Amino acid sequence: MLTREMAEHIVRETMERLHRNINIMDTDGRIIASGDLSRLGERHMGAIEAIRSGKPLLINEANKELWKGSQCGINIPVWFHQHIVGVIGITGQADEVSELGALVKMTTELMLNQAFLLSEKEWRNRTKEIVIETLIQADFDAHKVDERLQLLRLQLQPPFTVIIVRTEFTLSYNDPLAAAIEDRLGGTQTLVGVLDTHRLFILLSTMNETRMNAMLERLSTELKPSRQQVQIGCSLQVSELTAVHIAYQEAEAALRHGSPAVPWNNYAGMEPQTIVHTSDADVKQRFVNRIFPDISEQSVRTLQIFFDCNLNIQEAAQALFVHRNTLIYRLKRIKELTGYDPQNFQDATALQMAIWIYDAKKTKE
Repeated sequence: MLTREMAEHIVRETMERLHRNINIMDTDGRIIASGDLSRLGERHMGAIEAIRSGKPLLINEANKELWKGSQCGINIPVWFHQHIVGVIGITGQADEVSELGALVKMTTELMLNQAFLLSEKEWRNRTKEIVIETLIQADFDAHKVDERLQLLRLQLQPPFTVIIVRTEFTLSYNDPLAAAIEDRLGGTQTLVGVLDTHRLFILLSTMNETRMNAMLERLSTELKPSRQQVQIGCSLQVSELTAVHIAYQEAEAALRHGSPAVPWNNYAGMEPQTIVHTSDADVKQRFVNRIFPDISEQSVRTLQIFFDCNLNIQEAAQALFVHRNTLIYRLKRIKELTGYDPQNFQDATALQMAIWIYDAKKTKE
């Protein structure tokens, strides 16, 4: 639609360059913008004829009496999506303004198209935002979500996976990072949108685990040079749209509790850690105080690397850059301090839980 604001902008910019009076009329033939403000609101008979015929109308001294209130010049219909949306009138001798009229018409139609694309982009982003806000809630109207997905021309089919990209950079409403990821993933089976000022939401559908892992590797590699401090959290797959809120919580947990040293964290295998972190705060604190009444940072890091190496002393010693005997001595001291043997499975489980709580507390502080 040719709005009054756009018409005024076209008149202002065009008159400044052409040094001629410009009128822009709506589809009723009323002047909505003009270099001659006294004519605003008037019905322009030449414009009405141009709308009726769908062709430019030249008005000269010989025929201007036929078009009441019109001056010499040209009136050109403006087309958008095969419909006339208004008329541009340029005052002057017909032979002088014909070429100028074609140029102004082309510029106006380009501006209309650009405005349409921008408004459609705004609409799509807002609709995606509404869908995302709805999906991450436990209860929602599935019918309304389906309607909005159809409007977006998205065909989301199970299984579904949620990915959250977190960056220290502030994301805008129409952030180019979201658009770049959407272009990269392509197709009609992915929903991408800005979740908040530092997080992007990605919902993948119909993608098996092998393809998804390969995609995450590519995504993390591509994002690393362009945006520092980018972290990616990935959920397990769910089979229903109504379970997307669970996948969202899993992706959040993967971000929150995953290692910052790896390009992306998958929730798979993190259930025990998440259960520990979501348990009662007082219970957790009593537990860690009992297990680690007085333990050094070195001992905590030694334990974590030992556990990461599946209780393999030789592998852990190499990862710690210490001699095997040094590691054995450290593990013995930890057993003496805590009463828990890191080389015993049940004791190691308790120690790992204590480390998770200990690390979360330190991060919070």
